[in-house]
Amino acid sequence: MLSLSFGAEFHPAPKKLYQETILFIPFYGGKKPQIRRHVEFANELGFDAVDVEMDTSVLGFPNRVISSQRGLGYKHVWADQVEQLLNEIPGRKIVFAFSNPSSGAIEALGRRRAVDVAALICDGGPTARYWDSLVKYYTSETPLPILPARWAAATLLTPLWSLNARGTLAEDLAKLPQGFPVLSIRGWKDHLIPPKHIDEVFEPHLNLNWRKLSLPEAGHLNGLRDFPEDYIPPVRDFLIEVARPV
Repeated sequence: MLSLSFGAEFHPAPKKLYQETILFIPFYGGKKPQIRRHVEFANELGFDAVDVEMDTSVLGFPNRVISSQRGLGYKHVWADQVEQLLNEIPGRKIVFAFSNPSSGAIEALGRRRAVDVAALICDGGPTARYWDSLVKYYTSETPLPILPARWAAATLLTPLWSLNARGTLAEDLAKLPQGFPVLSIRGWKDHLIPPKHIDEVFEPHLNLNWRKLSLPEAGHLNGLRDFPEDYIPPVRDFLIEVARPV
């Protein structure tokens, strides 16, 4: 059995059809049962899968704020964790990341120049406007009663994510190889990260072979659960396109 850091678990496909292992990077605070539906979907297609809960303290933040690359912020610390998992998982990988933590996954790919990663799927993120998404988070997910309190919380926490989240994300994407495949999934009714804020991340990068999966009725990260008929076929087709048969 594959031994992995951070409590990551390896889920072998009942019938392995593809060389790649799909590494699932959860949304902020995400637990393994919350992405189990995605793991089962990958296994049913014939992919081995790995899920993980990002290493955090009791308050839900990483235990440190400076990464191995001396980057200040949780984005960079989570990139350390993703990079370590990519180093530990043998063979080719596909990274499937959710919401804003997908920017940490992108940083890890950039550090490694995606040498053994076939593709990236980002569901519901990342955003080019982290402050805006935090204001929305403190409006709907962990509500603060008045708007100035939401602004204050977002202003305080934005530099703890990264001192230059948008700039470093652009640098990370620029390091990916020419033609690197990316599938960007977005719900048109996403109350945290609007599709246009995701487009602002990917559109400038002509080195990427990226495409959109737009879900008109979906919100934030509920595509597979609530709209499987719209979600499964294009995600399946993308995975099969970028993967190598065993």
